[in-house]
Amino acid sequence: MTQTTAVIGAGLAGLACGQYMRRAGCYVDVFEQDRVIGGRIATVRHGGVSFDHGAQYVMARSDTFGRYLDELAGTGYAAPWKPGSSSGESGVQMTQWIVGTPSMHSLVRPLAEGLRVHTGRRVHTISRTDTKSGHAWHIWFDDQTSAGPFAAVAIAVPAPQARLLLGRLEDLALPLSRVRMMPCWSLMMHFETPVLPDGYDVISDMSEVVRWVSRNNSKPGRQKGGDTIVVHASPGYSREAEDADPEVISQELWDEVRRALALPNVTPAVQTTHLWRHGLVDQSLGESYQFSTQHMVGVCGDWCLGRLAEHGYESGYALGRAIISAL
Repeated sequence: MTQTTAVIGAGLAGLACGQYMRRAGCYVDVFEQDRVIGGRIATVRHGGVSFDHGAQYVMARSDTFGRYLDELAGTGYAAPWKPGSSSGESGVQMTQWIVGTPSMHSLVRPLAEGLRVHTGRRVHTISRTDTKSGHAWHIWFDDQTSAGPFAAVAIAVPAPQARLLLGRLEDLALPLSRVRMMPCWSLMMHFETPVLPDGYDVISDMSEVVRWVSRNNSKPGRQKGGDTIVVHASPGYSREAEDADPEVISQELWDEVRRALALPNVTPAVQTTHLWRHGLVDQSLGESYQFSTQHMVGVCGDWCLGRLAEHGYESGYALGRAIISAL
């Protein structure tokens, strides 16, 4: 009989996990609290303009993820990005930067194929029922509805949220206490005419306040008119300003960029912010995933292996393989 499994979280890790299980013959239900899939591999539209406001690019650091990116490139969903740096140089990355086309969201879309994805579903708890024939998991949502039964559950959300869902499963929950995650404020702006200096498509570690500035429309497949700019605040600034007014954040970050680059005081046509409350990994778990064959529940995420988006794919893929081996 075909087994049905569940994944909580539709970011890169959760979708990679779900896709592995689907290809192994499982029915897979994926539950995501947001309205769209992708997690921090994200693209948002404001005022008719698209912004990659989460992960800015990915790199093929493993054979597994490299093969997936090659598949995407072959179907037009991904392409290399060779931005000019703040030193005016181009194409100097030690490892090639890959972006989704026409948006970063394109990197995750194929992973959802064949999965039963349910968006706008915030998971409250998970519970297991033991029977003579084995056990079954049920998932309970904030609206007091439930889904199940499931033969196994993969939790692919930030570590603090995963610990809450694991509850009394201390053998899985306790190791997650050593994971530290940091917030990240993202500022998005569109200008009708270019404002960044020529060749300055990427500026990293600008100051103690600003960690990243990019000309989003320098990526392949983007609209080229004017300047579409994404700014990421530093971890320290984001932590101190985590609960600040978004309008204050927006002005402070833009003022910092203008000051550092000696830019004119130009008002953007579109300007908005987003807080990634668990946007950065400060301390990883140091393991590919956590999984209990006794309970048939596991956790995965970029925070298991490191700080990079591609770590999420590798973690999810590994957990999916572990679950299939145990079914």
